[in-house]
Formats: sequence, C-alpha cells, structure tokens
Amino acid sequence: MKLIKFTTTGTKSSFTAEDSVFMAPVNKVLLAQAIRSYLSNLRQGTSQAKTRAEVSRTTAKWYRQKGTGRARHGAQSAPIFVGGGVAHGPLGNANWTQKLTQPFKRRALISALSAQVDNCLIHDGILAVDGKTKSANKIIEKIQTKPTSKILLVLSAAPELISRAFRNLSYVSMLRVEDVNALDVAKADQIVFTTDSIKELEKRLS
Repeated sequence: MKLIKFTTTGTKSSFTAEDSVFMAPVNKVLLAQAIRSYLSNLRQGTSQAKTRAEVSRTTAKWYRQKGTGRARHGAQSAPIFVGGGVAHGPLGNANWTQKLTQPFKRRALISALSAQVDNCLIHDGILAVDGKTKSANKIIEKIQTKPTSKILLVLSAAPELISRAFRNLSYVSMLRVEDVNALDVAKADQIVFTTDSIKELEKRLS
C-alpha cells in the first residue's frame, strides 16, 4: 500500500506500507465491539442519586391519615413527590469496565487502520518543529483537508519541543505508538505518522 509522505523540507513522495496492516479486510463487528469497549472504559461510574433517606425534606407526616378523602401519605421525601428521593437510582459504584483480549485489540486496530487508510499520511516535518505553536500550525495547515478536521499524530516518542508545539492546538492529539488504539484511529479525520512511528507500528501489529 502506497501512502503519501512528506519529508522535513515538505517534499512530497510515497511510502510503501504493509498490506497486512493497512489493507486488511475490515471486521466491522469486531471494530464496533472494540469501540464500545473503549468508550465504556472511559465512563467513571460515579453518577449518584439521593434516596429518600438522603434528601433534605421533612419526615413529619404531611397531613392526617383519615378523613381528608385523599390518599394516605407520610413524609414528603417519598419518591412520588417532587423533591423526594429517587427509587432505584444510581448509587455511584457502577463498574463499566469491559475487557478485550490482546488478539482482539490487535485485529480491531488493524481494521481501524485499514478503514482509515485513505486518511493516513507520513510527515517527518513534525520532528523538525522548534517548540512554537505557530510552526506546528503551519505544518498542519498544509496537510489539513478541512479546518475542522481532527488530526491524530502517532509518534515513536514525544520530546518536549514537539509536545509544547502541538498541545495548544485543540484539533490535534498526540499518541505514542504503544498507546494507539482502535477508538482514537476511528475518531480521527486524519492520521499522521512519522517514518519511524509507522515502522514501529507495523512491527507491533505484524
């Protein structure tokens, strides 16, 4: 598979990527399962609702038991009243953790890369930034397909100069090769590698 490559000077060429990583059949079912698992693992499970014992309402009997013609009621903290407690609400201890096996994670990532192959490119100019956001923005503007596109940078390492240059760009996210997963690849509008990082990724997935 031929991917577009830009050198540090901006010269355009091509790079031969492994078909086993970028041209594999896309397993949509597995990819959806992996994305659902990653999204579930991002949930904190700390949502909590107050029970009738925890709300700040009077516990005195609202009105007399008999003779009013109305239903009998006790405290106003009952779940049927506005401002009352919640019946069977979340307790703040939910566990949303889901697990995928390593082979499934690997196959899902390959499917995500293959599905996004038209949006992948290589740009070694990323490694030549001087630590200034202005310089980083110039590089991104030359390869960005549209102003609102989300760009994922995949690097072998993230030196301080590179991190400082790109971290103020809200539409750019950076990941090291070992941290790349199917969710981040699927969310991105463009995936930008360096020559070293794509070789390292191919080695990880081959």
